[in-house]
Amino acid sequence: MAVWWGHMNDEEMKTFLDRPMTAVVATVGRNGAAHSVPVWFAFHDGAFIVWTDANRQWVKNARANPRMSITVAEHEPPFAAVVARGEAEVLDEPPGLAADIRRIVEKYIPAGEVDAYIEQWGMLRTIVRIVPTTTRAWGRGY
Repeated sequence: MAVWWGHMNDEEMKTFLDRPMTAVVATVGRNGAAHSVPVWFAFHDGAFIVWTDANRQWVKNARANPRMSITVAEHEPPFAAVVARGEAEVLDEPPGLAADIRRIVEKYIPAGEVDAYIEQWGMLRTIVRIVPTTTRAWGRGY
């Protein structure tokens, strides 16, 4: 992943993105305005992955126009952040779905509760994969 500006190298960025923080994805809505929502995510194989419901508006937006951005930011000092822009792939029932789901959920849910959580949301069968074309990352406030 190319870093445009900032103070994080690739390893620092990976460590930062492995933390259980909420990301905000932004898509282009039907009326041309930005549509942004918070999501759980994982960063894997050079892409951000989000497990979601295919019927959510931001997913519909991504199908219609794959240009989107994702922001992951700390809310406490040193206010580090990663901001990436790229293109989304909306994947319904993709190969590796179970592994992607587990990769995401294990970041946010205690180990003993992961399986029950995944089972509770078993109707969700869509992964949105955001492949960054540009990335900005910094390790302390801007």
